[in-house]
Amino acid sequence: MDNQPPETRIKLLEGRMSTAEERITTHGKEIDALAEQMVRTQERDAFRDKQMASVESKVDRIDGKLDIMAAKPAEKWDKATWIVVSVVVTAVVTAILSRINL
Repeated sequence: MDNQPPETRIKLLEGRMSTAEERITTHGKEIDALAEQMVRTQERDAFRDKQMASVESKVDRIDGKLDIMAAKPAEKWDKATWIVVSVVVTAVVTAILSRINL
């Protein structure tokens, strides 16, 4: 480039400058598009976080209800066991009392 006439060098430099300006403009547009996309992604993430918090609270409530429901049959079995033990103890006491003729 040093041995070329100044007019040719200027034209080459203008061409390079034009190419550089186009690339800068293109990159600027890409950066703007990426920034907009990042904002939308952050908004979607915030919305999903709210939804997940809502789902988690609902799951916790359902879990609590399931625990209560699981405990109810156990209470019924406890009552049934108590009744059976009471009947057996009553039968044993009755048998003992009848043996001693009371």
